[in-house]
Amino acid sequence: MKKITNTLLSFVVSFICFTQISFWANINQKLEIEPSRWIIFEFIWDYLLSDIPESYNYIELYYNDVKKTDKQYKNLQKIVYTWALPNKKINVNMTSKMNAYQFFEVIKYITGYDFLTRENEDLLKKRNVKNSDLVMVKEIIESGIYDEDDDKLEYYLEVLKTPEEQNKMKIFFDVYYTLISDYYGSDDVDVNNLLYSSIEWLADGAWDQFSVYFPPTESKNFEESLSWEFEWIGAYVEMEKPWILKIITPIVWSPSEKSWLKGWDIITKIDGWEIQKNTIVNDAVAKIKGTAGTSVVLTIMRDGETFEVSVTRAKIILKDVEFKKVQNGYFYIQVKNFWDKVFKEFKASLDELKLSWSKKVIIDLRNNPGGYLDQVTDMLSLFVPKWDKTAIIQYKDFDYNYYSAWYDYLNLWDYQVYVLINSWTASASEIMAGTLKDYFPNIVLIWETTYGKWSVQTMRSYYDGSMFKYTIAKWATGKTKSQIDKIWISPDVEVILDSESFSKWIDNQLDYIFNKY
Repeated sequence: MKKITNTLLSFVVSFICFTQISFWANINQKLEIEPSRWIIFEFIWDYLLSDIPESYNYIELYYNDVKKTDKQYKNLQKIVYTWALPNKKINVNMTSKMNAYQFFEVIKYITGYDFLTRENEDLLKKRNVKNSDLVMVKEIIESGIYDEDDDKLEYYLEVLKTPEEQNKMKIFFDVYYTLISDYYGSDDVDVNNLLYSSIEWLADGAWDQFSVYFPPTESKNFEESLSWEFEWIGAYVEMEKPWILKIITPIVWSPSEKSWLKGWDIITKIDGWEIQKNTIVNDAVAKIKGTAGTSVVLTIMRDGETFEVSVTRAKIILKDVEFKKVQNGYFYIQVKNFWDKVFKEFKASLDELKLSWSKKVIIDLRNNPGGYLDQVTDMLSLFVPKWDKTAIIQYKDFDYNYYSAWYDYLNLWDYQVYVLINSWTASASEIMAGTLKDYFPNIVLIWETTYGKWSVQTMRSYYDGSMFKYTIAKWATGKTKSQIDKIWISPDVEVILDSESFSKWIDNQLDYIFNKY
């Protein structure tokens, strides 16, 4: 790595647009300036992504604080195209600084040039990007030290870890080229199907049920749910994999729950119409929806058995949070999911709790499939002391900590708190239950063990409309760093649901709290 000297003055001149300070300032001071992400990304766009394929235009960005009309939208598409940035519902925060370690990880991802060593890794994690970093990267690239091979296959073979991996990849390409050229039936081979099937099997080979590749036809199937104001059956569904339409959980008191549909039920047919590999979730959902009062017959697969269930549709207006004062002086808060409006509704429920003067609180997380991580961490911030951790996200090479932004909005030590969980309490709702129990051991967890999902997924979208959903991180609760994958969060008191009583609108789990405490 070349040493930066005063001869880099010419480079600094080119960074005038980045530093936004007077050119006549001291050269060393300029090199020490920490530019914003906007400036860093502009550097990446201008110097590293000049020949990116036009297909980057097909990428739809999911960032919360970037609009299609923004000047930086297209340039961010280019970076996402390289996979150097995750494309998910987060804030890019273009005016903020960037951690130096993350910056060099991005540079490595795009160029293949590794600036990171064991000696500088810890140091880079503790500081932000400086102009001197940009100058150094620019100098390395322009010096020709990094020169990507024009032969794409050979380039990708070179970045594989071992000669054995390289040889197996050569076999893969040889089989592919043989099938489309020398194979007797090559004229009848569907090349797209051949490639997409290979990529699907590649993703399946990770043996992670949450890492899935969706070809273009199925790419819109991921986590589409029945979740708004519709005339429908009232159940969250997802296409976990192509052709597998799974019920995540029925909504409490909905037609689906009254018909005894359960989480993990797989819908194989809708009024006799069969779910197939090329079925998109929107089509399946459209057939389930219908006029209130009419019925739909679902063919369900559960525990290896197949049977039919007739469900009468109804008009349901779904809120993320329901709350009310109930018997024996209890204040009941039901959190149904952790989508983008749940924090606001949850905070409103706490405002009502304060006005009620009740000191006994029930937080119902049963059948809550989870949702956005930022929502649950914001909600935990209402209880967890300021600057204490609310969740820990463990990426492959580093940990990211979420911290509480408030202090003592509601002191749970002053309340009797009971949290209801069950086997369909998953992901973000498990973070909620686990972290609350970490900081407030006086809380009582009631009912069954939870789902046991502690992985975090992200998505890569491709020019052809296909998509790869994969596990990018694991999470742990903020205080004890507990991980619950296939271990689950266990209740303090186990109270099994009485199905017969529940069919008569009697909730024996709630009654247990009313009568016991």
